[in-house]
Amino acid sequence: MRTRPFFVLFAATTALLVAGPARAQVTAADPWPQFQGGPGRNGNASVAPAPPYAVAWQAAAGIGDPSHWSGFPTPILTGSLALVVGREDVSAVNASDGSAAWTLPRSIGPSSPPAVAGTTLLFLEGGGDESASASNSPTETPATSASVSPTSGPTASASTSPSTGTAPASTLVAVDLTNQKKRWTAPLSDVSHTGVLAVGATAIVGTDDGQISAFSMADGTRLWSVDAGDHVVAPMAASTDLVIASVRPESGGSPSLVAVNVTDGTEAWRYDPPNSVLDLGGPSVSGDTVYVVTSDASVRAISLADGSLRWASPLYTPTLGSPPAVTDAGLFVTDQSGTVYDFDPVTGAERWRFATNLSAVASPIATATAVLQPANDGSIVAIDIATGHQVWHATIADNVVLGLAASSSEIVASHTGSSPGLVALSNDPSGVTEDITSPTTADPAGLLLYWLLAAVPLVAALLLLGRWLDGRMGQADLGDVDDVVDPWESDLEGES
Repeated sequence: MRTRPFFVLFAATTALLVAGPARAQVTAADPWPQFQGGPGRNGNASVAPAPPYAVAWQAAAGIGDPSHWSGFPTPILTGSLALVVGREDVSAVNASDGSAAWTLPRSIGPSSPPAVAGTTLLFLEGGGDESASASNSPTETPATSASVSPTSGPTASASTSPSTGTAPASTLVAVDLTNQKKRWTAPLSDVSHTGVLAVGATAIVGTDDGQISAFSMADGTRLWSVDAGDHVVAPMAASTDLVIASVRPESGGSPSLVAVNVTDGTEAWRYDPPNSVLDLGGPSVSGDTVYVVTSDASVRAISLADGSLRWASPLYTPTLGSPPAVTDAGLFVTDQSGTVYDFDPVTGAERWRFATNLSAVASPIATATAVLQPANDGSIVAIDIATGHQVWHATIADNVVLGLAASSSEIVASHTGSSPGLVALSNDPSGVTEDITSPTTADPAGLLLYWLLAAVPLVAALLLLGRWLDGRMGQADLGDVDDVVDPWESDLEGES
């Protein structure tokens, strides 16, 4: 029976700060054709509008309500379209106004980020129903396979086929964006949760059995496949030459961060963290460094060249595995307590932290001026990069905000809830910004002021009480001074 890796990370640690070489400039994605903007998964949205924001449009999508959602249905942008992979379909809406463009059916399975390269849309389908509601179903729902030939309307219809009774597995699907016609499909060895990683003309996918496979985008030919370990579940990242995957081994043991060559899948290096690390989150790549969060409540910087550790810095709590966001302005990480951090990408020195006190599963993204963090309560919080203060927040849904995509004109969020779908935010010139410091930030002047404000009424009350008691009781009557007997004096008289 296949075991599932855990992405809820535990424990705490201290860490060393080790200086590393300077990074190359991080380029923002516009549009946003892959998870976290591009193959590096670095969440650089420096081209995006600055807060404050207003809702530009809303669109329904088949992501699922809280009991039917599984996987990570995060959005991508092609320029004219916003796309998201739902439970049993892929939804495309016009990025200008949120109107429906088309919908493609897919076999039910965990949602994961798609990718667009040129006019090719790549997404994963199949793998079975992993939602919370699946265990309550009396019988298994027949698998549906996408029939993406052109139809008379903008929405293609699904064709159903009975379940074969074999273990579920996912399929990689390539579709022509111009006509929504299927180009090719490629079966995988197991269920996939990683989403699609597009590197040049190659599509790369990881599966739960530890396989990393590469396919030609032209015709779906399998270029190579390697067994990297027991589980590859988190979204992978890539530079021009290397694919970086977080791998969890079989039957316990320690996880690894593995780099394989894009051309042939040969292993370039493997970083094995200390035994206290039980799991790794999704990596992000910036310049010559890989950044990854670990289950010992830390973020680590790894050399892209040889896999050596450059530095490690502690977090207040572990994260839920989402990759850090990194731009030329900083390295941004959110832990599971909702605390957002800014680290120096070269040294690992902490610059600031802000405690939102909102749990989150989604990755942050960074605009030119603010870090945007989606939260599980349906809100998005914007934190100023320069000060670490909250400058804007708003509720856009009644349940989890699952991911963000950005362009030069808008921020697009996917969310579950009673009305799951997409919400677009644009800059609001008349909107109001905030200036809220973190609840965990020390403020000596403010504390002194609050102490004085509390102390003055207390002192005044004590003085009034003392006067009242003095008036009621009066001065103590000790009699005439000559009548007072000093016991010490008596003792002395007795000795004389």
